[in-house]
Amino acid sequence: MIEKSRFASATEIASSVRKGALTALSVTDLALDRIGKTDDQFQAFRHIDADGARFAAQAIDAKLRSGDRLGPLAGVPIGVKENVSVEGLPCEMGSLVRRGEFAEEDAPAIRRLRMADAVIVGMTRMPEYGHLAFGHSPLGEATRNPWSLAHTPGGSSSGSAVAVAAGQVALALGTDGGGSIRIPAACCGVVGHKPTLGRVPHPLTRAGFTSLSHLGPIARSVVDVALMMDVITDQDPVDPTSLPKEKVSYTSIATCPPSSGRIAWAPRLGDEPADEDVVQLCQQVIDALILDGYEVTVLDPFLDDWIDEWAVLFDVMLAAIVHGRVDDVQRLSEATLIARVDHGLATTAIDYVLADAARREVWAVFEKLYRNFDVVMTPSLLHPPLPVDPDTGITNEPEIWADRWFRHMYPFNLTGQPAISVPVGLNPSGLPVGLQVVGPRLADGLTIGFAAAVERRSSWVGWNPDVNGDISN
Repeated sequence: MIEKSRFASATEIASSVRKGALTALSVTDLALDRIGKTDDQFQAFRHIDADGARFAAQAIDAKLRSGDRLGPLAGVPIGVKENVSVEGLPCEMGSLVRRGEFAEEDAPAIRRLRMADAVIVGMTRMPEYGHLAFGHSPLGEATRNPWSLAHTPGGSSSGSAVAVAAGQVALALGTDGGGSIRIPAACCGVVGHKPTLGRVPHPLTRAGFTSLSHLGPIARSVVDVALMMDVITDQDPVDPTSLPKEKVSYTSIATCPPSSGRIAWAPRLGDEPADEDVVQLCQQVIDALILDGYEVTVLDPFLDDWIDEWAVLFDVMLAAIVHGRVDDVQRLSEATLIARVDHGLATTAIDYVLADAARREVWAVFEKLYRNFDVVMTPSLLHPPLPVDPDTGITNEPEIWADRWFRHMYPFNLTGQPAISVPVGLNPSGLPVGLQVVGPRLADGLTIGFAAAVERRSSWVGWNPDVNGDISN
């Protein structure tokens, strides 16, 4: 029964609520109950808005009783990363510097989710200002990976990915300035899509990563990711860089993915090698796609190391976000954030412009590839989820690991291309592995279609962590 299943899909929930087989309130109550029973263990949520969620669910049920048609996300519980504005809810960004701050209005994506009759249940945790690819912050206990409490859930959309993987919610919103949707998606065995830059309006304070950061969905299947994309995309005047709709149905594409196409398979983009088990699991899916008739070309490493240029842009944006609060950051924040902010503050205008110009050079490399290929596929991460201290949930020397770990992430923030991580299996230690599908700029539909083809050949859907505290899995 859907109402008894922790892992019911957003598509199933919305269909059942629209038909009257379930009430939005019963779905919401079950989600809140699951969060209450499991979040002491996983620490996915910073704040639960139980009253607001139940009020929204009751309004949805009343709307159905009055004969009105419900939206495509009717009654679907959704978690929102704590750097996205939800009116009246905390917007603390994992930082003591912002403790006690609340959002004054809904972000455009939140307005659209509400119009689609989704239910916002709360704000999910992130590392401080999103500066790490891990799950800890000074605001509280570290977020834990439901597949293994001794391994990182990734970040910075750590709470969003964990909430979905643990079955607390069916969908979540994340942001991605250097892999922050795709990294935790790969670590937690869920699907995370970084849309084309601007495809989803994403206004933030003080330029707040407008040039690098993408807002996008996290779900347990490509179809559910597509369902949310159909709702949250389109231009909005509050974000001058936002793009119009692609004029396709992402849900239809994910339901009927392409049966052929040209794939560039890059086991590694540059000199840093990937873990053998990670490559093997990805290769199994690539081999299956070849058997299905897809044309696959293996690429030798071809991308220079642009992480220093990315770091300049990222760190300057961090410094801009905390401008006016630098003394508080120096006093209250983690050493790793302080170092990034100091780097951003010390960067000259010339250095920043040169780093920004490097984005064109990275783009030129991929623009040539897309003359001959539909998509590029890579292992999402070069290593499986990294170990953490079992007691604290914190990774040792995170700034060192990060450079070796997510080198397949940041190039696509530099270029603004759509990129989606799809789970393809578990390594011998039982940890999830993701495969990344990267499409041409503006081609989110194409990217989602190939991701759905990957998902079908991975046989992943239906694999979930063993989570206690629920009625039934």
